[in-house]
Amino acid sequence: MDGQPVEHFLDIVPLKATDAKTIYSALVEFMKDKNIPISKLVGMGFDGAATFSGKHNGVQSLLKKISPHALFVHCHCHLLQLACVQAANATSGIKHVYITLTTLWKFFHYSPKRAESLKAVQQVLDLPELKVVKPSDTRWLSHECCVKAVKASYSAIVTALNNIYEQTHAPEALGISKALCRPSTLVAIYLLDYVLPQVAKLSRALQTERIDLTAITPLVDATLNTLDDAMLPAANWVLELMDAKNEIEEVTDITLTTESIATFQGQVAEPFIRMLKANISSRFISQDIVSSFGIFDPKKVPAADSSDFHTYGEDLIDVLLAHYGAELPAKTAGGDEYTKEALFPAKPERSGKHFEATYRRSRKVTCTCS
Repeated sequence: MDGQPVEHFLDIVPLKATDAKTIYSALVEFMKDKNIPISKLVGMGFDGAATFSGKHNGVQSLLKKISPHALFVHCHCHLLQLACVQAANATSGIKHVYITLTTLWKFFHYSPKRAESLKAVQQVLDLPELKVVKPSDTRWLSHECCVKAVKASYSAIVTALNNIYEQTHAPEALGISKALCRPSTLVAIYLLDYVLPQVAKLSRALQTERIDLTAITPLVDATLNTLDDAMLPAANWVLELMDAKNEIEEVTDITLTTESIATFQGQVAEPFIRMLKANISSRFISQDIVSSFGIFDPKKVPAADSSDFHTYGEDLIDVLLAHYGAELPAKTAGGDEYTKEALFPAKPERSGKHFEATYRRSRKVTCTCS
């Protein structure tokens, strides 16, 4: 409305079952009741559950049989969370750390007395009074918050666990303490504290209300390049870990060496980051179509006297034509074939600001009609 997108909440539709066909049928019936032609559906957004996102029998694939060119957009934040979780599950060194973090959260969360013990140690060590956050596979950014809290209170957590074991002989306290005192766990925490905020930064950028569609691909590429930096021998997280080495070793009895960190990088960090990058890249393949709609942003059209003006957007139009071209009739109104030349009228021979502006407007209209 007036050039701005408008959102409307329509209804909550009761379901007799939760399989794809039932959901699909309910959606189609609801749209018919509201006199909304589902054949004009241009896009749909779901989470990554197979019921919705399945390429062959998911709700999105069933809807595409009615509206073949409708775009399915996987919720980007959920997508990034899944990319992180799946990369972690595929890397045993990171997967075990995630399991330890979940066990740690349960240990303190379900016992106010234990939580108070941790708080007391944090006060004595003059550390932030942070609670261990629940790491969840489905809650966006939860692993980042959990890792950040554990890293900030690492010494206090280990000390509190040891104190609780000495007082109660609780085997869980001893088991978690031993897990946290493994060098590989500590190194993984520092790695994750570098990697997860990079993904979280991308996630937050994709949640902005007025995101530039053409900026999504560069944002993803920039994140992937930043993740590459984590594999460098002198990566920021490695330098930070070495700076905190003496203080951590004094409290936890962990012995860190340059060789052990290098071994972790080769055996755990590099496979994890490569898997994470592959997961993110594979989930943004269809982003080219969405980004190509940026051609309709008049603010991005080069000035008429710019050398880029005459070729502006041709690559984006090619992407859109490849996706939507089947909707074009075989011939134009004038009987010509639909070629790039037909879609982009030749520049007028006469020059001047008036004709440049006229050509610019006519070309923009042509793009829109296509």
